Amino acid sequence: MKIPAEPAHNASSVFMKQGKIAVRIQREKTMKHLTFAAALLAATAVAPTAFAQDSNISVSTGVDYVTEYVFRGTSLGGSSVQPYVEASIGNFTVGGWFSTGIGEDSFGSADEFDLYAGYSVPLDGSISLDLGATYYHYPQFGSFLSTSEGEFSGLNAGSYEVSASVGFGDLPLAPSISAYYDFTFENLTLEAAVGHSFAVGENQSFDLGLTGGLVDGADGFSYEWATASASLGHSFTDDVSAYVGANYAINSEDLLGFDLGGLDPDDFGEDQDGNSFWLGAGVSAGF
Repeated sequence: MKIPAEPAHNASSVFMKQGKIAVRIQREKTMKHLTFAAALLAATAVAPTAFAQDSNISVSTGVDYVTEYVFRGTSLGGSSVQPYVEASIGNFTVGGWFSTGIGEDSFGSADEFDLYAGYSVPLDGSISLDLGATYYHYPQFGSFLSTSEGEFSGLNAGSYEVSASVGFGDLPLAPSISAYYDFTFENLTLEAAVGHSFAVGENQSFDLGLTGGLVDGADGFSYEWATASASLGHSFTDDVSAYVGANYAINSEDLLGFDLGGLDPDDFGEDQDGNSFWLGAGVSAGF
């Protein structure tokens, strides 16, 4: 999903899809963004030391690499590195998540920094209820915590979203149903998911997942999507694990397959399709 600020000045232009709009933007990657990513990674290293002494607080950190950044069935970037840090206190959870493009696609992938908070409502039995709120921030397009449109890009600097999710852990495939509402883009998203994990060794698991959803936005903008995933996980210790995985998604409005359009900005997105396949790998640790 989804979410640091500066205007962009590169003469190259690309099209970026944000919510229901597709507009031309101008930008460049600078060391400022790399420094921010490095700072977030450093924070994941020192956070456990700061909180480990409090047994009521748990901290998890990690970093993922994906060959394509796909969010709810829509391609938002090419090859990306995505670190995160999260802390839980009782039923409350807060965290930060960052994504930045790398390689030849980096100049066309907007950076993203998300802040989120959640609360797990205590319920009897196997039913779980999770409530959450997220701020999605795009540093190139405006100031932190803002939702205004950037002076140069015309794209929103961020958006605010609330969510509710119900899970049924004791049922086969552990189904869940989630609803999200973005106040900035006025988008309602409904999502359903199932999954299953198979033990394939003392410290390995093979995990399968299937997610489907629909987005109903303002001005009649809407689409449906589905994503299937498979991953192989390995636990090095009780607190440290890693995975490699593969994903395949379909989209009713051909919003998949990150496409820079070569050197002609008018061609951006012309080769996007209704389906996409991408790979991922990551490592995580909990304290």
